[in-house]
Amino acid sequence: DILRVGLVGCGGRGSGAAEQALSADKYTRLVAMGDTFKGQIDSSLAALKMKSDLADRVAVADEMKFVGLDAYRKVIENVDVVLLATPPGFRPVHLRAAVEAGKHIFTEKPMATDAPGVRSVVETVALAKEKNLAICAGFCWRYHNELRELFTKIHAGAIGNVLAVFGTYLTGPVKPMPP
Repeated sequence: DILRVGLVGCGGRGSGAAEQALSADKYTRLVAMGDTFKGQIDSSLAALKMKSDLADRVAVADEMKFVGLDAYRKVIENVDVVLLATPPGFRPVHLRAAVEAGKHIFTEKPMATDAPGVRSVVETVALAKEKNLAICAGFCWRYHNELRELFTKIHAGAIGNVLAVFGTYLTGPVKPMPP
C-alpha cells in the first residue's frame, strides 16, 4: 500500500529528488536517508518537513538515518525504491548494490565518471532489465513535454537546416558559495 523511498546523498539535488518522489504519488513515504555527513541528513530532513503538502509523508525514524560511506547499503536494505544522488564517482557502486538487492532506482546523472564506471553501469542496467527493475535517470529535459515538442519540430525541419547549437542552463549556485 505504501511505497517506501530511501535517499542516498542528502545534498540539494538529493533533497530535490526526494521532494519530487513524494510529490509524484500520495502513497510514497520517505523512510530512510543516508549520507557521509549527519548534517546533510538533518538539513535535508528539516527542509522536507517544511513542505506542508509533504511533511506527513516524511517518516524517517532516527534509526533509519545512516551516516558513513556504507550508508547506501543500509538505506537500500530498508526501502522499495532508492534515490541515488551522491557525487557521481560513487554511482556505479551504489547502482550495482541497489540492482543486486532488487530495488527500483532513480539515479542522478552522470551515472559514471570514467570508462570502468561506464562499463559497470552498462552491465548493471542489463542486470536490472533481467530482473525487471526500473531505473530512471535524472535527465530532466527528456521529461519536459514542451522541450520535447520543440526538438521534434526542429528535427522535422521547422526552422531549416540546423548548422550549430549553443545552449546554456542558468541556475543559482549548487552549493553554498563564500560571500
